[in-house]
Amino acid sequence: MRDISTEYELLVHDIHAALVSNDCVENVNILHNVKIKGRSGATHQIDVYWEFKVAGVKYKTCIECKHYSRRIQKSHVASLIAILDDIGNATGIFATTVGYQSGAVLLAKEQGVRLVTVNHLLKSVNITSNFIIPDTSILDIKYDTEQAKQLLIKNNLDSFSLTNRWNLKTAFYDIDGNPKISLREFINQNMADGLGVVRPDELYDQTDLGLLRVTDIHYQQTTNHYQSSQEIVVNDATRAIMEDVLENSAMYLHDDGSISQIKT
Repeated sequence: MRDISTEYELLVHDIHAALVSNDCVENVNILHNVKIKGRSGATHQIDVYWEFKVAGVKYKTCIECKHYSRRIQKSHVASLIAILDDIGNATGIFATTVGYQSGAVLLAKEQGVRLVTVNHLLKSVNITSNFIIPDTSILDIKYDTEQAKQLLIKNNLDSFSLTNRWNLKTAFYDIDGNPKISLREFINQNMADGLGVVRPDELYDQTDLGLLRVTDIHYQQTTNHYQSSQEIVVNDATRAIMEDVLENSAMYLHDDGSISQIKT
């Protein structure tokens, strides 16, 4: 299984292969992970490499790839320059993901090393939503019987019939008749799964008889879990973006291997 560094090197390889092809340069074999012996006798590992001859002169390009989460330091660029000097007649390119510190940029500009950032482009975004939906049934609401008797006497009534009319929008009140909490809010704060009884503190129901103090709320609740997934396509044809730090230019590598410039 390839690690993330190898995958990144192959991406840099592919985008430069596309650039060479786009420039109509033929018979150039762009290689990944090669070992080249320098003039000092030391062997150097090169992430991406190609060479070609013009008028009998061999031109070599060496690319150093770093899949880093931090900016490249001056010392990294200096190491590449030392390798290029040992190989001889070689052009250097440094590719990374985040960018470069100012010292690295100045050194690269002075020594003719090209600095680029290369990154995969996001193809799509997957959004998974988890919903927790309580299904609550109010089975019964009990009132303070002593207070109800007093209201019946006050209204000169022998009896009073209260029709079940509760829903989640039903409002409960304080003793002065001011709205205190809705049945939905009360459920969310006080009720757990299963059959249960809640005994609220100083909560009143507004009825035709007047404000009745609620003593017990009997309920049954089941919590249902739902999940939904949605894929949002960001782009369906572009694989990567490469930005040239020193030249302030950028280009896309498309899935079909073609290259297009980005206006900056």
